[in-house]
Amino acid sequence: MISRKLPFAENELLFVYGTLLSGLSNHHHMQGARCLGPATMQGALFDLGDYPAMRLIGDSTAPMGTVLGELYQIDASQWQRLDDLEEVDPASVENSMYLRVSADVTWLAADTPQALRAQVYVYNWSLEGRHPIEHGDFRRHVSNTKA
Repeated sequence: MISRKLPFAENELLFVYGTLLSGLSNHHHMQGARCLGPATMQGALFDLGDYPAMRLIGDSTAPMGTVLGELYQIDASQWQRLDDLEEVDPASVENSMYLRVSADVTWLAADTPQALRAQVYVYNWSLEGRHPIEHGDFRRHVSNTKA
């Protein structure tokens, strides 16, 4: 059973699923954030080469599935740095590579999984010709690609 206790505000939580994950290339940008542990959410993950894209709406080519990631507690002062990294343009949705949105996340806390709302970066541009990462685990995808 999933608990609905809300120990955090959604604007202080970030679900990461790609290069911001611990041990991956952009994790250093998470300095100052507190890792709360593994988490999952429903989405469709795609391979963009060095980094992934996620959509929250599936379609016939990439139905929704479980995306594996980590949940972080973020201080308000960190959002601008992360938005810049993810190429969020607050003045233009069309020019934003990613959009930061609020979504349902399952935090796999030690005692009982908890359903929370958290911020997540979703890809905003075309995914035409991009291959889905069907198992939803970018870390595993990177490991398999390098093997």
